Amino acid sequence: MSKESIENKEDARVLAMQQVIRKLRHDDLNEGHCFMIFDDELPEGQAYYEYPDGSVRVEQLDKLNLDIPRMVISELNKDEIASLKEKHEVFR
Repeated sequence: MSKESIENKEDARVLAMQQVIRKLRHDDLNEGHCFMIFDDELPEGQAYYEYPDGSVRVEQLDKLNLDIPRMVISELNKDEIASLKEKHEVFR
């Protein structure tokens, strides 16, 4: 198998995963649920949560006790949301 063939298969897998994630996001938001977006630049246990109304918050999740409500760390403003959407493929 050539290097180009392997790279094409990897690209196809990445595109397929992105499509699945986009569908999950679309379905979650349309059903009134939030959608979680991990970002390596956030501290451990924190993630972005996008809500059906378009708002995005950074929230802390206790992975050891999922029954505890998430703690809101911050809510992003419109400019921060726009930057986040540029950064993450899931929004495209």
